[in-house]
Amino acid sequence: MEFFGQVNWVAVVLGAVFSMLLGFLWYGPLFADMTYEGGRSLVGQYLGLLGASAPAITVTAGAGEFLGYALRFVSGWAADRTKRYWAITIFGYLFQLFALPALALTGR
Repeated sequence: MEFFGQVNWVAVVLGAVFSMLLGFLWYGPLFADMTYEGGRSLVGQYLGLLGASAPAITVTAGAGEFLGYALRFVSGWAADRTKRYWAITIFGYLFQLFALPALALTGR
């Protein structure tokens, strides 16, 4: 980025900051969504591997879906009330990102 033979350091720094911000805003939710969608499809099989019966898996999966939607409703209401949209969104992504790998701690 030369401007009449001189390096425009402001443009270089702003470009780097923009790239990092874009990477955080795009790659962070991308990886969180991949673990959520990929893990959601494996929970039933994993519960079966742990020895849960079919009715127990069904009830657990249904309760999990219900709690997920209820939490979306509550967090949306809280975001509207507090106007802290980004804080609640980032907390949700971080919580989800660590919740699914915590299944490995269930033991057998």
